[in-house]
Amino acid sequence: MFKVKKNLITMLTALFLAGQTVTSFSAYADVQEKQEIHKVMQEINEKNKRLDAPDTPLEQFQYNFRNNKRKLDKKDNSIMWKDYNRKNVKDSISANIAKKETKWLFRLLRSQYGLYKYYGGDTKFVKAKKAVLKKINKKDTIKVERYQKLLHRHLGFITDNHLAIGEELFKTDVRLFSNESVNYMKNGEHFYREGNTQDEIISINGKEPSAYLKRAIDKNGKLTYLPYAMLEQKENICSYSVKYQSGKTEIIALKPAKYSYKKTVERMYGYDKYNSLAYIEMNQAYMNWETPKERKRFLNDVKNMKKKKQLVFDLRNNTGGDGSLIDKWFKKYTGKSLLPNYSTLRIRPVSISSKKELIEMDEFAVSDGLKRSGKHYYFKKPKHQYLKNGDKQIFVLTSRMTSSAAEAMTDALKNIENVVTIGTNTGGVLVNMANYSMAMPYSGLLLQFGSCLQYFDLSYFKESYGIEPDIYLTGNNLNKRLEQFFKIYITG
Repeated sequence: MFKVKKNLITMLTALFLAGQTVTSFSAYADVQEKQEIHKVMQEINEKNKRLDAPDTPLEQFQYNFRNNKRKLDKKDNSIMWKDYNRKNVKDSISANIAKKETKWLFRLLRSQYGLYKYYGGDTKFVKAKKAVLKKINKKDTIKVERYQKLLHRHLGFITDNHLAIGEELFKTDVRLFSNESVNYMKNGEHFYREGNTQDEIISINGKEPSAYLKRAIDKNGKLTYLPYAMLEQKENICSYSVKYQSGKTEIIALKPAKYSYKKTVERMYGYDKYNSLAYIEMNQAYMNWETPKERKRFLNDVKNMKKKKQLVFDLRNNTGGDGSLIDKWFKKYTGKSLLPNYSTLRIRPVSISSKKELIEMDEFAVSDGLKRSGKHYYFKKPKHQYLKNGDKQIFVLTSRMTSSAAEAMTDALKNIENVVTIGTNTGGVLVNMANYSMAMPYSGLLLQFGSCLQYFDLSYFKESYGIEPDIYLTGNNLNKRLEQFFKIYITG
């Protein structure tokens, strides 16, 4: 018998081991709640049916190597792989060495960084390189800490959360703001303050009310609407103006939202069965070389997952890992290959000089559904995918910690019918991957970058902003509120 944990697992034990047989939520919810959750599920299904990779041609992000700009050469490659492993970071380096490494770095970005054109190409990057070199030129030596700050400052137009120079990511400080002091309700397409159904809300901050009022779980576990906004600001409060049909205006204050995740986890993977429900705790996208046992167990458990009426995927503490695991799970669960809701451009490695290795790389790309375009690129525009799931439901728990491969999992699950995400926006770390991690050749600074662009419809996913949940769950006593939500709408 597994050890019962003092978190959601306790809640699920209380709910689903209380002497009742768990079946479809419709069997237990009261009539009103039954109708409400059915309507919510249908709305989510209709929204997810429309999800698709954008039609934007990715050729516009393909760099033209036939111009006169220098790319990586054999000497660069030897430097690159000679110092692939991490080493001690220098305290300071000479100005000449710093300039040499800067020029190498920008050649590398032009040749292998998958988002080079996406973030402006030579227009932006050459300007940044010149600015860095100009600053370095003024001293005989430069502190590596200052050198790192120079690179970050002048490459500040990049918002790729997988890119790192030093231990610092190119991460935009975006936070979720909310206010849970007043509930709102929706009737048809019209929003009202709870208790005041006679005065329709016309706008919030000059926008449609739906831009801010989102479906959420209140302090009693009931569905409601609360204001939410993802904001880039350092202040801990902001004011929003709510305009009513009567002409009345009120001001609401939004503060940084509280959400649930653990600083430490007791297990990397857990699969717990409760009759017709299964709770899957997934704290990493398990890699063969790091957590092979968990990866194997996870994939072996899919056979049992398929038999369950409800699945709860807890991804709140999952910061990513191996994206290929999601493809394997999806194929096992649905019988279909995953077609994600984004298009892909990937740069063919110029660091591989062996013809045999290049052929193997091309064959791998084709097997992964990518097509060769020119000498350096692979493309993939998936077809639309939305798969029936019968009377089964999947609930996905997310937080701002849910990042990278865990976000890919969240995206993949939306291609299946009757999937509901509960929590907060995900971390927003998915526009690229971290293909390479190495020490820069002279300073020793960590360099982490990816060779692909994963292109989304920005209304669905935006780097740093993440994927919006179907139902928000923020504030205090989150596990208790989630317990109440399941009790009211799912088990009765």
